[in-house]
Amino acid sequence: MAIKMQDIQAFRGKLRVLEREIERSVLSQTKCCSVTLAQCHLMMELDGKGETSIKDLSKTLELDKSTLSRTIDAMVNLDYIDRIINPLDRRFMNISLTQKGQEATDSINRMCNQYYLELFHYVPEDKHQELLENIEILVDALLKLRKSVKNPGCCC
Repeated sequence: MAIKMQDIQAFRGKLRVLEREIERSVLSQTKCCSVTLAQCHLMMELDGKGETSIKDLSKTLELDKSTLSRTIDAMVNLDYIDRIINPLDRRFMNISLTQKGQEATDSINRMCNQYYLELFHYVPEDKHQELLENIEILVDALLKLRKSVKNPGCCC
């Protein structure tokens, strides 16, 4: 079955609304800890992994090491992240959340969990699993498209 251009236009319109709503919710949930979106993503990854290497985080977050290092530097200055030098090879460094960073991460997690719990009250209960499955399909498709060789991107 061919996809109609009007359906693509409607889909894009709904995605723009989704993008704005997600951005608004993330900004409100992270402003209490005075962290940027990039810092929040880093904190969430560290919360799930514990102590980890910058190289591993670079792969996971798909950021180059210099960009990630700047984010880490800012978070070290905020006392949210500790750098741990590898005693066997001082060229390699791991990072982990400090107590203050873990508390900020826990706070963001509580706020986000509450927000999305409330959001699910507006979704019919019999659609919860379907929504989760469709979000997973959409995320997988977006990742595949971005990584595809033929992906020309978009101007806006």
